[in-house]
Amino acid sequence: MGTKDSKAKEYLSDNTRFSEICNYVLFDGEKVIKPEDLKECDTTEVLSVFGIDKKQIVKQKWRDLLKSVSVKHTGQMYVILIGAEAQTDIHYAMPVKTMIYDALNYGEQVNEAKKSHRKNKDYRSSDEFLSGFTLDDKLTPVITITLYLGTTQWDGPRSLAEMMPQMDERILPFINDYRINLLNPLEITDFSKFETGLRPLFELLKNASDEEKLNELITKDDTFTRVDVETVAAINLFVGTDIKYDEKEEVVNMCKAWDDHKKLGIQEGMQRGMQQGMQQGRLFEIYLSVQEGDYSAKRGAEKAEMSLDEFEKAMSKAGYKIPELV
Repeated sequence: MGTKDSKAKEYLSDNTRFSEICNYVLFDGEKVIKPEDLKECDTTEVLSVFGIDKKQIVKQKWRDLLKSVSVKHTGQMYVILIGAEAQTDIHYAMPVKTMIYDALNYGEQVNEAKKSHRKNKDYRSSDEFLSGFTLDDKLTPVITITLYLGTTQWDGPRSLAEMMPQMDERILPFINDYRINLLNPLEITDFSKFETGLRPLFELLKNASDEEKLNELITKDDTFTRVDVETVAAINLFVGTDIKYDEKEEVVNMCKAWDDHKKLGIQEGMQRGMQQGMQQGRLFEIYLSVQEGDYSAKRGAEKAEMSLDEFEKAMSKAGYKIPELV
């Protein structure tokens, strides 16, 4: 896993941010899932399948994040598993990737039920024994959310059907589709449903290609006066900014940091300009000395730290004449 993907996983592992993502995608921002309701799960999902040779094959897949949550509905509690996949780049096979993760998890649930029933010997029929799953057994729902943290528009497929060629419409009803639950900040129009650092991160991701809009957001939106350091680090990584901050601080005034960043950029630009100007001036002095015959083109090339051919071309381009060519 690359640096960006690793950092994305680390950033999303926080229960407060994770619950906010779940609530936005599943409940339109309503605070149904609370951070304290989330429980970390092992992301290694193992599904045992049997091939023709009857030898056990074990397949393993690793999700970015997987958490269980108890949700209250109509006076009853139910448990769901929510996985999160952070994509810093577009994945053109995301529907298949998601489908495999979910299928492996459901397969593991069936296997766990089978182990339990065989241990307890509580099958009530040969059908249940062969299935490994009884009529009364229930699966825990699995939901996977794909969070896109790129700065270009997602143009990848959002369902299995989009990955298939055109075909006879009569067979379409027999093909099971599988869609992804994509959270794409570039498509969000109302950021007020986010109260954590996800709001400034998502807003800046959406406007990453518009420097004027970035400047307006950071300097005029109060949201950016108190941003947690983890989010500032995420903004630098995913948006591509270079905002300086003290890692010992809990929150950062991005407005001030952004202003300091711009001032530093101007100063560095001026220094680079001065250095380039001084270097250019020195070259012009060398060109003039060679043109007036104070020393040879070969000596001039040595002083300019160029090859003779490069020096002659540069001198000619600058409008000076080499005595031998006059």
